[in-house]
Amino acid sequence: METQPRSAMAVASLVLGIVALVTSILPIINNLSFLLAILGIVFAIVGLVGISKGKKSGKGLGVAGLVLSVIAFILVLVMQSAFSAALDQAMEESGLDTATAQGVAAGDSGSAAEPQAAEQSEATQAAYGVTIDDCRVTEDYQGNPAAVVTYTFTNNSDEATSPAVAVHAKAFQNGTELELAVVADAEESGKSMNEVKSGSSITYESAYELADMSDLTVEVEELFSFSDELIAEQTFSLS
Repeated sequence: METQPRSAMAVASLVLGIVALVTSILPIINNLSFLLAILGIVFAIVGLVGISKGKKSGKGLGVAGLVLSVIAFILVLVMQSAFSAALDQAMEESGLDTATAQGVAAGDSGSAAEPQAAEQSEATQAAYGVTIDDCRVTEDYQGNPAAVVTYTFTNNSDEATSPAVAVHAKAFQNGTELELAVVADAEESGKSMNEVKSGSSITYESAYELADMSDLTVEVEELFSFSDELIAEQTFSLS
């Protein structure tokens, strides 16, 4: 039986989908990812149509390319929206700081400056709040030790967002950042993608591959921020 040639369109869509997905979280660069994702979707559809007619093989590659390209397309839109909101907020805060400095330079009295400082403090309140609630040791799907950290995310901004596009959590052991792990008993790990309305909170989990049983330090910061200030930090003893 003659083997059918593999669809070049299906292969191209898979490659484009992978590249688009990997680069979709990078600001500015994900403008190109958006175009790659669209091309990946088009190539996948064309390839699958040809495969369905029996002219080519590689249906699995075409389906995988289509799925990855669609995910990358959606992720680019989400990341660009989050980046735009963070940039707008930073510009607003910068404008408030400038206005306050001009008022003091103009000779405002101390009694007038105090309300201004209070108003500025409220205006520059952190857009997102995170507490690091718990840490437990378990095993990943390969049987290797892993730590599952529980977070509570509070959205203090004016727009609905999800923890995955608002904050970034990192875990360290011996000064080295740990890789994310896949564990079966992290039932709330997927909640980091859930959208949270203004003034509301959500609890979610993230799992990390453990290097050993030394202390685990967890840090959380805004995903898009112009400062290195941490939102939350916690050290857990695993032994």
